[in-house]
Amino acid sequence: MQAWHWRCLKWAFLALSLGSVFVAAGLMWSHSNIAQLPEEIADVGQEASTRVEKPLIVERKGEKIIWRLKAESAKQHEQVMLLTTPILELFTENGEVVTVHGAQAWFEPLKRNIHFKGDVRVTFREWVLLSDSLRFDSTHNEVIVPNAFTATGQDTMIKGRGLKVNRETQILHVAHDVWVKDSRSERLGGLP
Repeated sequence: MQAWHWRCLKWAFLALSLGSVFVAAGLMWSHSNIAQLPEEIADVGQEASTRVEKPLIVERKGEKIIWRLKAESAKQHEQVMLLTTPILELFTENGEVVTVHGAQAWFEPLKRNIHFKGDVRVTFREWVLLSDSLRFDSTHNEVIVPNAFTATGQDTMIKGRGLKVNRETQILHVAHDVWVKDSRSERLGGLP
């Protein structure tokens, strides 16, 4: 083979290599906007799944209902159930209902844990809590809001990060950045 053949062959392979790099980069860039599943369920992958319309899951302790989870639809995978437009009703020890709404959630049937993601809204008595995520830890019987939240009552607004509430005792703990505004004190002329 002559020297110019080797040069042409070398440039052809270089062009082919660069072309494949550009095609791969283009494909990665065009698919980067696809919605990502939360990290906890990203390993579900392409496993076979079953679609369920209007699922209803109830957790009981004897005759008492602890919580009730329902949704518009769900996809059952091997270790997790993905829920669309979920609603969780947690029942306190004295029968009051705490309602949790979200854009999506996933339920772990073995651990009985429920994770909400996107536009989470919690209502209890006159209180409304807003956040981007919420988790109900069935083992510890706790509602956990790991990120920032805003809770608004009749005369009070609370903002913070890292909220934990025990379902049985209703004791709450805020880990970071607590800010409280009481509009009753403003109407009464401030604190003494």
